[in-house]
Amino acid sequence: MQKKMIALAVAAALTAPVMAFADTGASSVSLYGVLDLGLAQETNAGNFAPTFVTGAVPIGAQPKKIGTVRGMMNGGESQSRWGIKGAEDLGNGNSAFFQLESAFSLGTGQLATSGLAGAGGATNRNMVADTALNGQLFNRMAFVGLSNSDMGAVTFGRQYSLQLDIIGSVGGGYDPVNAQVFSPINFSGAYGGGGATDNSRVDNAIKYANKFGNFNVNALYGVGGQATATSARSNAQANVGYEADTFGVQAAVQYANDTTGIGANATANTVNVTWENLTSYMLAGRWQVLDALTLKAGYEREQISAPSNAGLDLTNTNIYSYNIGTNALFGAVQRDLNVYWLGANYQFTPVVKGSVGYYDVVAASGTGNAAGTAATTTEGTDKYYSAMVEYNLSKKTNLYAAMMLDKKSGSLAAGGTVPSTFNTYGVGVRIKF
Repeated sequence: MQKKMIALAVAAALTAPVMAFADTGASSVSLYGVLDLGLAQETNAGNFAPTFVTGAVPIGAQPKKIGTVRGMMNGGESQSRWGIKGAEDLGNGNSAFFQLESAFSLGTGQLATSGLAGAGGATNRNMVADTALNGQLFNRMAFVGLSNSDMGAVTFGRQYSLQLDIIGSVGGGYDPVNAQVFSPINFSGAYGGGGATDNSRVDNAIKYANKFGNFNVNALYGVGGQATATSARSNAQANVGYEADTFGVQAAVQYANDTTGIGANATANTVNVTWENLTSYMLAGRWQVLDALTLKAGYEREQISAPSNAGLDLTNTNIYSYNIGTNALFGAVQRDLNVYWLGANYQFTPVVKGSVGYYDVVAASGTGNAAGTAATTTEGTDKYYSAMVEYNLSKKTNLYAAMMLDKKSGSLAAGGTVPSTFNTYGVGVRIKF
């Protein structure tokens, strides 16, 4: 399947009749961004992280840090970011384009990171967070591309996974509470990125996208770049969907070899890494029942198993900009995560919108089950109840208030002396430019 995806992307790039050295004079470069800042209160949390969105949950030997915390929330609805994008018309329906986008903390002015390995060490954090942000200058995306009006577009660089595209942008987004802090599939790469904590974005990726009327087709291949194993660190994805005015459905599949789950380590600039293979499937739908009411639902199945190139994985001593502390391999017994969500958006007035969502994550495993064999024994659950109200002051500025209740059990709970119920409340302002 990976070879077919590479062939599809390369063929599209080569067959599009791009005019070499064409100079039509029609080009543009623009600066854009989102500024989102608010106040939040969290129960059973540690100090707010200066480079991430909210507080961290302490684990281990410091339960005294657990309590109610109030602080500045960086990006309650949308991650604060700035970007540069540009395009050049090459003539005859062809164009070249690029996009660079960086996330930052509006409250402190620092580059946004996962907060797992800060300058002072990882201070006992247990964040089920999107660790795709790892100190990169353009941590959200960085790519160049070529497009043809008939053949579609091919892009090269650091890009969103196709499943993250479905959750947040395709068809207006298939997440009912499409807010970074108040939705687990927006906040967590483990739930929204296909199963691995740093998997919501793919480095060194080739992505193909095209539309045929109301249908869309996308394919992505992340090149591993490993000398002794061409499949190591590779990532192959595909997506097909249908988008109409009042109805939409999207389906996606992902196969990632030797991807990583990243966790905190008490040493500065150091993280713990678990190498694993990942297979994930997503199906999401939306239905505009009334002019003001839209229902949204989705299901994602994530299958985590032992890595394909264990010997090579264990030779790594660093990842991204971090040193590797504990370097581990996922075991032989497959683990499944089943992620369900259901919710609605309601436009009360032209300027007031309400959103509610229920998210349920069920982890399962089984004794001796091999890769590709469904796990049957439930080992933990993670349930979320979310709601948000937005008030638009203009087309680019809005106020919001939101809340999320989270109850964990079994293997998905922090364990030990750490509570398993967390509540988050917040208000904020978002400005787009």
